[in-house]
Amino acid sequence: MSVGRPSTSRAGWRGARIRRFIGLGALITLTACSPALDWREVRPPEAPGLQALFPCRPDHAIRTVTLPSAAQPLVMQMWSCQTGDVTWALSQVQVPDVTQVGPTLTALARVMQDNLQAASQLAGSQTPVGVVPLGPVQVRGMTPQPQAQGWRFQARRVDGWGRPLEMGVTAWHFAHGLQIFQASVSRPIGSNGTEPTEAAQDAELSFRDGFQFPA
Repeated sequence: MSVGRPSTSRAGWRGARIRRFIGLGALITLTACSPALDWREVRPPEAPGLQALFPCRPDHAIRTVTLPSAAQPLVMQMWSCQTGDVTWALSQVQVPDVTQVGPTLTALARVMQDNLQAASQLAGSQTPVGVVPLGPVQVRGMTPQPQAQGWRFQARRVDGWGRPLEMGVTAWHFAHGLQIFQASVSRPIGSNGTEPTEAAQDAELSFRDGFQFPA
């Protein structure tokens, strides 16, 4: 008795085709929700000596800021970009003398917290901004300063549709000579304060560890 070639029913063929389409759709959805990080080296001419890594192409802007540590307004250089709903940012100011380095590091952290508190109030929250100290910041080639610290903030802001959105902001402050830097990553978080995924935390560490200065 001969054994014939197994036949594939029309229903089975349709089922396999549907499964392939479903799998492709899931892959497309996953890709859309998790934008690829396109890491690139950035050497801003406005921040002499700095080498940075950004997961997207940063835009450059300039503004004038008034800090409680400075007698005169300071020019702030800013670089930022977005991957999905995550914002990667770096700011720099230069102070006129070394006595202002430490106070300016402290002032930038305080101003960030105050700005997040103001945004939370505009979003209808009366809860103080959550603050978790992350300890000393170590950047290769930086000028050591005890005020070079990392922070994690939790606050609320209004999204593009006017709805309140819980935000997590991780920030690092460090100095090189008379240059003061503030690097940060901002992302939406769950209302219960859930931590970012392991992949998201790894990306934040890659961003932080990408800053360095010549020895």
